[in-house]
Amino acid sequence: MKKISPKRELDLLRYTYFLFGFGIMGLTPRFPELKANLNLSNGQFGSLLSTGSIGSLISLLTMGHVVHRYGNKVIYFASISTIMVCLFVLVHTTSSALFLLFNIIFGAAISAYIIANQTQTFHLQGRTGKIHLTHLSGMWSAGALLSALFAGFLVGRVSLQIHITVLSLIVFSTMLLIFYLLSPEMIGPDLSPDNDYSIRTLITNFHIDKAVAGGLLLACYLEFAIGDWITIFAKDTLGFENGMNTIPFIVFMIAMILGRLTIHRLFSKYSIEKLVMIGAVGAGVACFVSIGAAMALGREQRNIALLVLLIGMFISGLGSSFIGPIFTNAANTRSGSPTSIVMAEIMLINVVLIFIVKWIVAWTAQATNLGIALFIPAVMLLFVPYFAHAVVHKQSK
Repeated sequence: MKKISPKRELDLLRYTYFLFGFGIMGLTPRFPELKANLNLSNGQFGSLLSTGSIGSLISLLTMGHVVHRYGNKVIYFASISTIMVCLFVLVHTTSSALFLLFNIIFGAAISAYIIANQTQTFHLQGRTGKIHLTHLSGMWSAGALLSALFAGFLVGRVSLQIHITVLSLIVFSTMLLIFYLLSPEMIGPDLSPDNDYSIRTLITNFHIDKAVAGGLLLACYLEFAIGDWITIFAKDTLGFENGMNTIPFIVFMIAMILGRLTIHRLFSKYSIEKLVMIGAVGAGVACFVSIGAAMALGREQRNIALLVLLIGMFISGLGSSFIGPIFTNAANTRSGSPTSIVMAEIMLINVVLIFIVKWIVAWTAQATNLGIALFIPAVMLLFVPYFAHAVVHKQSK
């Protein structure tokens, strides 16, 4: 096939991010039905879902090497095909053992795809000299939000099995076509004699960039916390139900999308380090104040409390939206290792740290209350400026 232009490649990458978000997030709003299929309790189902992290960790320890050694094409096609098969099995099986096996494979395939897609993104950035990861992350967020809203609409109207089966066939088959169109620019295998990035050396030479890892954790945990807890906070603290409790999450996600899709317009006017510091502090303060005010107002003035919470969620979503992708980009520019290896390392570190912080927040909520627990990600953002120097490091590759 003929080579494609950087503009065409960027357009195709936009589809890979958007469709991946749309395809993956359709299952989340239908977890209650998935749990009912397996006839499990909340604790049993939650434990079973968490096994996807096992596959993710295995993938992150190995796939950076595989992408570097064998190229992106095989990982792209294999990961998406595996995800499609896993989704089909997960929504049709009533066996917990079979669900366990395919959920682990599912987690591994998702991580493999993310490594391949981000590596391809950095390959394009290296040729264009521009940062594309921020607005491409926005395309993923847009796909994820639209898919979640669509799935919520289908609940009670279309069965889980039909929804996910049709969704996965259409979305992931379309992605296979996009990969075919993208293939002329896909990263090829590195078969040079000096390529010593074996799995053994990947593990023994594992590198932690403390500045990037710290900044990334502090910046991105808010998105996880809002996704996990804000609807519960709106229901339990403010008394909103019947879908109203999802509005803060939707507003937060819309702000995240807007921020990621538009922040690149400011890169030529302001330093990235300054944007990161302003965004982090603004997001942290807005989250802290809005959660605190909503708690103080409570159910007695819940409409005003909801309005304050929505304003805080919008500002915090907008301010924090681009910081995670910026630190991810910095991980690549600060390292002399192959991009796929770097992405696997930074993702692995972040997965472990996020898991630990999630436990801290969960038990804080148990010991005190959910509002106090949500102060944790707000305060974390206020420390991002201490790591902001990492985002201005010059390209070292």
